[in-house]
Order: sequence, then C-alpha cells, then structure tokens
Amino acid sequence: MNLLEILISSLAGSLILMNLTQSGHQIYASLDQQAAKVTLQSEALQALQMMGEAIQMASTPKGSKIPRLMIKDSASMSNAQAGQFQIRKGSASMDSSDAFFTTNKEEEMNYRAFFVQMQGHHQQRDGVLYLQTKNKKSQLQNDALIGHVQSMQIQAGFKQNGSIQWYEPYQISERASKNNPHWKAVKAIKIHLKLQKGRHSLELEKIYALRHPSTNP
Repeated sequence: MNLLEILISSLAGSLILMNLTQSGHQIYASLDQQAAKVTLQSEALQALQMMGEAIQMASTPKGSKIPRLMIKDSASMSNAQAGQFQIRKGSASMDSSDAFFTTNKEEEMNYRAFFVQMQGHHQQRDGVLYLQTKNKKSQLQNDALIGHVQSMQIQAGFKQNGSIQWYEPYQISERASKNNPHWKAVKAIKIHLKLQKGRHSLELEKIYALRHPSTNP
C-alpha cells in the first residue's frame, strides 16, 4: 500500500468516525429531549390533578362570606391571611401568572390555594408551583409541588345562552353586578400551564367543572 492509498484510507475512516459521532450526538439529543418532555409532562399532570381536585370539590362553608373559589391576575398568596392575594409586577409576576384559592365544607381540607413563585438565585432560579393550606393549628403553610414552571394562566367559565363563556379574572366582580359575572356563578375553570426545563418546553391546558354548588344564595 502506497502513501496515497494510506491517506485515502485514513480520510475514509475519519469520515466514517465523524458520521458515527454525529449520529451519536443526535441520538443522545433525541433521548435527552424525550426524557425532559416525560419529566415535564409527569410534573404538569401531577399538578393539574391536585388543582382539579380542589376545584371540583369547592363549596362555600356554611356561614362563610369567602367564596368557594376566586382567581387573581398576576398574583401570589399572602402568608398572613387565608384567601388574600398579593399583586406582583415585572419579572416577579412570573409572566403574569395567576393565583387562585378554593374553600370546602370539609374541615380537613377547607382551604387550598395555588400560585407560582420564583425561587433560587441567579442561574439556579426556577419557577415553582406552590400549594397553600392550613395546618392543624390553622396556620398557613406553603408546600412546593413542582418546579420548571414558567407561567400559570387561568380563566373562569360561566354558563350563558346554553354554552360556557370564558372570562379573565379581572372581568369578574367580587360584588353583585349586572355588568359583570360574579364568582358564585362560576361553572368551570380553565388552567394553562407552561413549563421549561433547559431548552425543552411543554404547554398543557385543562378544563375542570365545579361539581358542588355554593351553599350561600
């Protein structure tokens, strides 16, 4: 074998090795993408299930003036008083993420609230979905449910002319009004979650009907 044949053979081997390396990177990237999507989907479905249970079981406790469900635009929950929102602006609002709470006649889980908040520092900052409840001493506590949350957008559905019409939280009145629907008339909730893990993203939307009517007129 002369020098030219050796060079040609080496070049061919290098090209084959480059193709194998490139294919390996593509396979790894594909597997990484699939693993990230599975993780994000699993986390999102877990969170949606918990929020759905709270929504579907919402009912106003007897004698309570607090509605069975309320949503607030670009907000988190107060750590001082149940059912109180904290309005946030800018990057702290987590892409204008909404927050909501539900009440229930059952004493064990009579209050549940969900909101998104950024935690961590610098490059390790991550959006976290929190569940706020009351402990046995009726003190508020926040438990992290899932990470990688970019935003949570919520709409409320009202039955009008035989179909469900969707409203943004700011369009709903906290007092009786002829011009705007009232929280007590909410029939369904639509939740849109956006998650991001590295370069991989996922968006899920789910609609839940409120099963139990309010005990208040």
